[in-house]
Amino acid sequence: MKNKSYNFGKHLIIILTEMCKRVGTDFNKINFKKERWFMEYSWTQEQEDDFTNWFSEYLYKNKEARQEFLSYPIKDKKRCIQAAKEFVFNYGWTTYFPEQV
Repeated sequence: MKNKSYNFGKHLIIILTEMCKRVGTDFNKINFKKERWFMEYSWTQEQEDDFTNWFSEYLYKNKEARQEFLSYPIKDKKRCIQAAKEFVFNYGWTTYFPEQV
């Protein structure tokens, strides 16, 4: 978590770092100031779903993370799932679908 050129909250850095790990890159190699930075890598639907589940659990179990991400940071499983899905919809890597053999 060396990339200090961004004014990101502690939990956003953790989440983006995990997202980067899922596609084999390092958080510090991504230029988050670049428009459409999230188009630089891609993942499968399975990887996206797994990350979304991880992210929603992270929010649900972490009060500080909920305070950083949610307008109403109550411990509500459905709200955490929805917030994770919204984040991935807006900022998740491009999803590709491997060819069926």
